[in-house]
Amino acid sequence: MNEVNAKMFNGRTEARLIKIRYDVMPIAMNTTVNISNEDEIVVTRVDDRALSFEVTRNIVVNPKSLFEISATCYLRRSIGEQFQDIESLKNIDVQKFVSENLSDLTNIGFCNLAYIFGSMTCAFGGTPLLTPPTPMKNAVVRVKD
Repeated sequence: MNEVNAKMFNGRTEARLIKIRYDVMPIAMNTTVNISNEDEIVVTRVDDRALSFEVTRNIVVNPKSLFEISATCYLRRSIGEQFQDIESLKNIDVQKFVSENLSDLTNIGFCNLAYIFGSMTCAFGGTPLLTPPTPMKNAVVRVKD
């Protein structure tokens, strides 16, 4: 039986937006704001040959002004057909595996969220907010019970 690695997952990824929240707020002129990202990845389902995730990015603005935006994307990543003799994903330490392979497994979700945030902030007359198309180093990873 072969050990599971991120390169075994096929290129096709099921991805879709499941939730978005965007609120525009008033801001005083010449106000300095700090903007940061908070990422959370929740493994929602573990099958023998597939993992399902909810990938959430919250944009945090301090002081609370200008806007609030948050979105969640669903991802499903499957092991390629050519890897028949792999260990079941149910038998591995999923938390550790996902944490070690976070970018490879979730980049498509963060690319989608980066595009959505840029489009939304631009559509409301502002400068597009461009966020990294990869998970942040401080991303929280958890496995749903």
